Amino acid sequence: MKKLQITKNTMQGLPGYEISIINQKVSIQDLLDELNRFIEEGNLERLWPVEQHGCYGCDLCCHEPLPLTSIDVRNICQARGINLIDAYQYLWVEAQDNIIDITLRRVRGGKCIFLQSNSICSIYENRPFLCQTYICCQTAPLFEELRSQVVNTGMDELIRSSIHEFSSIGQTLPVNRSRNARVNIKDWEKNQFTGKKNYSQILIKNVLSSDLFKHMLL
Repeated sequence: MKKLQITKNTMQGLPGYEISIINQKVSIQDLLDELNRFIEEGNLERLWPVEQHGCYGCDLCCHEPLPLTSIDVRNICQARGINLIDAYQYLWVEAQDNIIDITLRRVRGGKCIFLQSNSICSIYENRPFLCQTYICCQTAPLFEELRSQVVNTGMDELIRSSIHEFSSIGQTLPVNRSRNARVNIKDWEKNQFTGKKNYSQILIKNVLSSDLFKHMLL
């Protein structure tokens, strides 16, 4: 039985899609699987026509800052055969006061560090949540808010676990750009991402606000 429903829609006169939740036990991985299946079946009309920019080899969406979750970084570690400490060679950390953002590092021209010269992602099968949930078309506001809440919660755990991991080897979290940075693990509490190894272990309803989940539930 399907746990999600993805439907095409027109928003502001442009092609788009929206997602509704059917089963309350739907996981974040269920969402990713259904969305990837929807894309592969060619059910979407993209803003860029395929004859001009097919997704394969198109890097138009690979030049923006990409926030990460703890599971995104765990997947990168598995893909590269490294640990969390070593993963920071691929990450970029900015801190202002006690606000911290962790994104994928970008290289010359602002492109993602994992984007190869042939415009193909070198970690495509392990690409982050935001990459997998971005499609070159309009997105319903409710789904945009879902993406935001998932990433915010997942990044909070990434920050907490990273501070702890660096502290265990007598180091502080590496910050690439800072302004009055105050990095204190007490500012980061455990949440639904804590201790989880993959997105299959996290139910969407446990991450979203009750109001958002209610509005997305059929």
